[in-house]
Amino acid sequence: MKTPDYRSKTDILRLQRWDLLIGDPNLAAATVQELRLVDDLLAYLETRGISSMEALSAQEFLKFDARNGSESRLRRLKHAIMAIFPSHPSVLALEEAIRSREAKRRKKSKPKSRRLSKSVEFSQLPSAWRKAFANMDAGFDRNGELPPAKGMMDTHKMKMRQFLFSARAAGLPDDPSPEAVRAYARDLRKRGVAPATLRSSFAAVQKFARYMAADAETLDLLADLVRIYEAEARKAKSKKFEHLQKTGYSPVALIEQAREILQGAEEHGCPRSRHAQRNRAAALALFSVMPVRLADTRFVFGENLFWTGSQYTIETELSKSGYAWTTDIDPRLNVLIDALILRGANPAWLDHMRQACLAEKRSLFINNGGTPVAYGYVSDCWRREVGTGEHIARTVLHTFMGIEMGQAGTDLAMASCGQRNHATAEAYQGEALAMAQRMKGQTELREIADQGELEMFEFK
Repeated sequence: MKTPDYRSKTDILRLQRWDLLIGDPNLAAATVQELRLVDDLLAYLETRGISSMEALSAQEFLKFDARNGSESRLRRLKHAIMAIFPSHPSVLALEEAIRSREAKRRKKSKPKSRRLSKSVEFSQLPSAWRKAFANMDAGFDRNGELPPAKGMMDTHKMKMRQFLFSARAAGLPDDPSPEAVRAYARDLRKRGVAPATLRSSFAAVQKFARYMAADAETLDLLADLVRIYEAEARKAKSKKFEHLQKTGYSPVALIEQAREILQGAEEHGCPRSRHAQRNRAAALALFSVMPVRLADTRFVFGENLFWTGSQYTIETELSKSGYAWTTDIDPRLNVLIDALILRGANPAWLDHMRQACLAEKRSLFINNGGTPVAYGYVSDCWRREVGTGEHIARTVLHTFMGIEMGQAGTDLAMASCGQRNHATAEAYQGEALAMAQRMKGQTELREIADQGELEMFEFK
């Protein structure tokens, strides 16, 4: 049984380990219970030979409190540390220790197996289909049809998994047939899929059907559907323009919005909400000027995200093309990444915490519990703030730079997006560029985007 602690504040502060803090207003304001808890921790550090609190891990906190099975004492310690050492980074490790105690206390239920509702597992595809995909992965052409780009293989596999799900649900054989194509089309339309997505879905099935030498009737039907939804996609611009208007047609406007989001994060009382808002601010600002595909947004410190001493730099390989892509992030955006490193800690600890992130190869975007966010998280952040996914960023950047700088702006936008084909640029600008030019006087571009701001897009 633990001996009760009856020490007074005077008794505790008489100890040598407190000498450097004598006169600190936080120390004077702390309660005797808070001082007792923190002093116990400091005494533990001395016995363990740990030189500083910032070196503490979640496991070390659990060892410190090994006598207890609940998280209550650790919670009291957290409040004590926050009272005496405001915004100390050790609180992050302490919170992790508290969560691990909570997880042990909760009754663990057997997770339910995930049931797919729109597709089949890849292993359920016919063996001939899986063999065809293996040949595609290896880069082999078949029946005069080239395989998709390496970065698009997962998308094509997903489309065929969905196609087979629809065919089987309709009681049809596992073959590309006109009936199976119609069943797939019905399912997609029931889901309210956008015309552009319908076009890409039928184009993927069309490519696979050609690769498998499907019959002429099936190929003709798929070609008709691709043409129909290509035309529909051109007409369906209104939603895109609505979302573009929310962005102000300008990455600079998006960055200003991100700064406001970041500044408002500390107004939340909930740590989870504060961190989620920091994440949204960084996702909006960073990918407004680096509008890469969703698969390329998973930045990791020390793997593809580095610190040069004055700014952050990205060194990665684009998922779709496999091209090496390197860019320096404008130093004016450092504050957004720094906020994700600090997670509410005092900026005085930034260098220490940045080095820890690089050494641990921590993901840039993590949830409040410290684990990496889900695959589609960045797009979810954009959807919440702009109304649509992160893919709109490429159109925003192409539109803005095309208006401001003409062909030179288009070239710069292509570099920022990791693109090489001018036909791609035309697709992203197109009618959006013409409409934005007409509406330029009604937007904030003249007020926000002065010539100096364009330096933000000059990536190396």
